[in-house]
Amino acid sequence: MSFAEGNVSSTAPARSREDTRRRLVEAGTALFAAEGLHAVTSARIARSAGVATGTFYLHFKDKQELFREIVFTVLSELRERQDRASGGHEDGSRAFLRARTEELLAFAEDRRDLIRVVFGRGGESATIGEEVMDAIVPGLERAFDSRLAQGELAREVLPAIAAQAVAAMTTRVLAWWVEDPSRASREEVTQTLLALHPSRPQR
Repeated sequence: MSFAEGNVSSTAPARSREDTRRRLVEAGTALFAAEGLHAVTSARIARSAGVATGTFYLHFKDKQELFREIVFTVLSELRERQDRASGGHEDGSRAFLRARTEELLAFAEDRRDLIRVVFGRGGESATIGEEVMDAIVPGLERAFDSRLAQGELAREVLPAIAAQAVAAMTTRVLAWWVEDPSRASREEVTQTLLALHPSRPQR
């Protein structure tokens, strides 16, 4: 057997494991989005992915761990999309905030069902929703700290409070909007979120 053949053989199990995990994530994403967290079982996810239930537990401790991975992967995807959308604008400018807000709403439309599961009424995944908030708030607080240091925020705006307020407001508005997008157009939601943003840059 050649070295190349040995190398292919040694990596085949790793590729198989990665493929199985990918199929579990895809199956879980579809089921969670369609039915919510509580209605879905690990066994159903495994069956949908075409593997045995025991195989599920080789990759994830439970369905909550899988759901958490899905949610934070989606959050990472959102950040990448927002970074690309706002990359050509001055950090913190009105155009920068508008680009990121527009991309957030486009993303929410694309991932409507997962937004509903994480932030919607009923709190079926409240703990994970709180973890997402905890991940969002520090970046917002740093942005507000920077704006305050540059004299672009009113002195009475405390960055820690502003970050919590914006994160809570935005996630609640997203959940409300994706329940029924006919309630407001994407542009109306964008304009309102920007108008309520504590920094409200004018340039």
